[in-house]
Amino acid sequence: MITVLRQLWSLFNRRERWQLALLTVALIVRAGVEMVGVASIAPFMSVVADPSTIQTNEWLARAYETFGFTSSTSFLMAMGVAVIGVLAVSNTFSAAALWALLRFSWGTHHRLSMRLLRGYLAQPYEYFVSRNSAGLHKTLLSEVNQVVSGVLVHVLNGTARLLVIVAIVGLLIVLDPFLAVVIVSVLGGAYGGVYLLVRRQQRALGIARVRANEHRYKIAGEAFGGIKDVKVLGREGAFLSRYAPPSWTFSTATATNGAMVQLPRYLLETIAFGGIVLIVLYYLRQGEGLAQILPVLSLYAFAGYRLMPELQQVFAGVTAIRFNQAALDALTEDLGEVDQPLSAGDESALPFEASVRFEGVTFRYKGAPGPALKRISLTIPRNQTIGLVGASGSGKTTLVDLLLGLYDPVEGRILIDNTELTEKTLGAWRSQVGYVPQHIFLTDDTIAHNIAFGVPPDEVDREQIEQAARIAHLHDFIQTLPDGYDTVVGERGVRLSGGQRQRIGIARALYHDPEVLVMDEATSALDGATENAVMEAIRELTGQKTIVLIAHRLSTVEECDCIYLLDGGRVQDQGRYEDLTLNNEAFRTMARLNPSNTSVEA
Repeated sequence: MITVLRQLWSLFNRRERWQLALLTVALIVRAGVEMVGVASIAPFMSVVADPSTIQTNEWLARAYETFGFTSSTSFLMAMGVAVIGVLAVSNTFSAAALWALLRFSWGTHHRLSMRLLRGYLAQPYEYFVSRNSAGLHKTLLSEVNQVVSGVLVHVLNGTARLLVIVAIVGLLIVLDPFLAVVIVSVLGGAYGGVYLLVRRQQRALGIARVRANEHRYKIAGEAFGGIKDVKVLGREGAFLSRYAPPSWTFSTATATNGAMVQLPRYLLETIAFGGIVLIVLYYLRQGEGLAQILPVLSLYAFAGYRLMPELQQVFAGVTAIRFNQAALDALTEDLGEVDQPLSAGDESALPFEASVRFEGVTFRYKGAPGPALKRISLTIPRNQTIGLVGASGSGKTTLVDLLLGLYDPVEGRILIDNTELTEKTLGAWRSQVGYVPQHIFLTDDTIAHNIAFGVPPDEVDREQIEQAARIAHLHDFIQTLPDGYDTVVGERGVRLSGGQRQRIGIARALYHDPEVLVMDEATSALDGATENAVMEAIRELTGQKTIVLIAHRLSTVEECDCIYLLDGGRVQDQGRYEDLTLNNEAFRTMARLNPSNTSVEA
């Protein structure tokens, strides 16, 4: 439990810790009010059993005279109203404390989710390459909720109820120390014994739940992400059979834990109500009469009524914390790894007047046997069109990823004019770059919002959207749609053809009017006529923007100012299309195998 408290404390910021301190004070006051509510029942029942108690009890006699009562009946009625008032105040304060507790807990849920998502988004691209997205989704959307509802709420709620238990037990000790010790020993011992029996199994169940939950997210994500292939190949049953074991493990672990939480309740209710009978026998043996037993019995009965739910909730909280400790471990581990602010960066564009230069750049992927790029040195002059060609695995996409700042070189440097591309200059450089990948990611939103990807709705420039769509030869198609630019494309653009999705990607890259346009086999999904139309639009930008093309068809790079031929992570040759065709046997072979509009790997 100490470990859990330390982990929770590490999740709070300074402001949350102050809020927690104030909440603790409120819970202590709530426990005091609860104790007064329980204590108020005894004097009322004393007067009910024996009205002469008003005169024999110093405090009751003083109240009788101070408020000018003339009969025991009116005094008893006033006491009844007072008891009801005290109980109402006690319950009102308890409800207010519960609201504050839940408000704090689920406010923490929001802040933890934001911290975790911010931390994930702040990670370099390489972090996501090495992690399964299902694990990130699971921690962000499921385990944060599990930690708050299954650990934090129970810690706070358990603390509140433990304070009430201490207050009520303290009252019972004042009344009869021996009997109070017996009650605490029996009830506390029973709950403690059951907890010791189930604690190890609960820890194992909690770990199994976390692992099963991650598998559930992973399999469901794969099934829905590849739903077209699943349907065409008839693989629904295969995914169902993969999903069933972790789903069953998750469900049975949760159900078993739920049963364990309620296990002692039925046993303890029998003990508690049987204890009332034993208390009566205890006082009768001491020679007490009904008038003396009734007030005390009422107090113990009411105390038990208040105490039993508190004990059950404390037990449920402790067992829930044990069960969900694995989720807390996973959350604190991820937060410890990624908890950092997003880099503000330089919002102004990085000056780009002359060229981008790769100087002796070497890059190796983590775990790879050798470097993907080996001492690459090349120049990309401003407002020229550069082609990158080579066999699959030659390093074209890796080179572009370095140009985009997705990876850092292991050796060498990348210079924008004379400014090195680093973490500090990365944001300013990316504001100059438009990127069109081979596979376009689309959100389940309108065409307009997919072109202005990530731009807040109130900042979207419709003129820029239309201009970018015209360049991408998309505008005419959009005009044929009933809702035009406000047409919703469906999840991942499922309602569009591959070519239409690709052109939205091109329009997105052009939306910010970048200085540099990088196209990573961006026309590979287009038919010949559409590719020619798009490339014609790209040619219209020639001399106005710096364009870097990774070519799927050699005809795409035929008019480039310079083509770099990569092989094995090195620049094997460079020059214009005609020069390479004339002087480079490997390029000449590729050109013979790849005439215009014939699709082969380049």
